[in-house]
Amino acid sequence: MASIDIYISERLRHLRKAQGWSLSETERMTGVSKSMLGQIERGESSPTLATIEKISAGFQLTLKDFLNLS
Repeated sequence: MASIDIYISERLRHLRKAQGWSLSETERMTGVSKSMLGQIERGESSPTLATIEKISAGFQLTLKDFLNLS
């Protein structure tokens, strides 16, 4: 797995836990299936840019903020 995939997986899990959201709640907020979210968190799937944008929007973050870019 590429280091960006590891970062995204850890960032997703961190944000989800910080919100106190289950995978089901995260699915509802992002429009990304909980099976895909779980695969991303476990590093089993590399999300597309469109998926990362949906996840970012679900957390009310810009893509830049989700990726924590300065």
